[in-house]
Amino acid sequence: MRYRWRVVSFFLIVAVALMGFLPQNTAVAKGGKKSCKSLCSAVVKKTGGSGKLKYTSKKASDFGALSFREKSKVKKMQYSHDKKEVYSICIIEAKKAAGAKSLFTAVKKYVEKNCDSNNLKNYTLEEQGVLTNAVYGRKGKYVWYIAMSDQKEKNGKGEKVLKKKL
Repeated sequence: MRYRWRVVSFFLIVAVALMGFLPQNTAVAKGGKKSCKSLCSAVVKKTGGSGKLKYTSKKASDFGALSFREKSKVKKMQYSHDKKEVYSICIIEAKKAAGAKSLFTAVKKYVEKNCDSNNLKNYTLEEQGVLTNAVYGRKGKYVWYIAMSDQKEKNGKGEKVLKKKL
């Protein structure tokens, strides 16, 4: 009988301790991480041009900068763009920091390819300005590409907001 009382009291103490502990951890988990979607929203708000973004995707296969190998390194992603994929924003969370480095390199090559004079001839002067003034970067596990304006300063403002939130 005494043994049963000890076991029951032990489990009650453990249950009470867990009840006090779990809500604190879930609150930290919810508030501590930023979603790619909320980060994208903050950048679009700062840079303007949200009316130009017509399509949104969370699939890594939809963002043209990523090869098959890079796509496997993506944990989460938010990609919003217009019909021609000129005005666009992409925020990627990598599975690991090392993967983010590789994703950053892929985005860098994508920007260089977009700025190639042979590619630019297919776009209007304004669209060319957007592509050539796009900004990209990396912080921790996050990589981004922002092409929301033909002014580098506006794209840079979006990048500043993003870095603050990360």
